[in-house]
Formats: sequence, structure tokens, C-alpha cells
Amino acid sequence: MSEEKERIVKGIMEDLGLKGGSKKRLLGKLVEEYGYDEAKVKYKAKRAFITERYEREKEREREME
Repeated sequence: MSEEKERIVKGIMEDLGLKGGSKKRLLGKLVEEYGYDEAKVKYKAKRAFITERYEREKEREREME
């Protein structure tokens, strides 16, 4: 990873309180996709992780039924 990409990924992970390699790889791909625009990457990452949490909650609710 380039230094700029690494800096952006680390900053976003700290801001959002994220840990783990899979999240780091996802953020790395988003950084490349959105041309190193930190604000866009942060927005898209928040949306992705909110959606992921929502889907997990719905799955747990279905299992409880």
C-alpha cells in the first residue's frame, strides 16, 4: 500500500473504531475507487458497515423466531 493510501485507511479505521484485516482491505479498495478522496471513502464505508450490521440484526431476529 502506498503511504498516502495507508494514511487514509488508518485514519478512517481510527475514526470509525474499526479493526481487522477484512475491513482494512475494503477501505483500501474504496480509497482506490474514489481517487483518494477521504470524505467519500468515509461516507461509503459508514454506509457499508451500517448495512452489514442491519443485515446481521435481521438474521438474528429470524433465527429467534
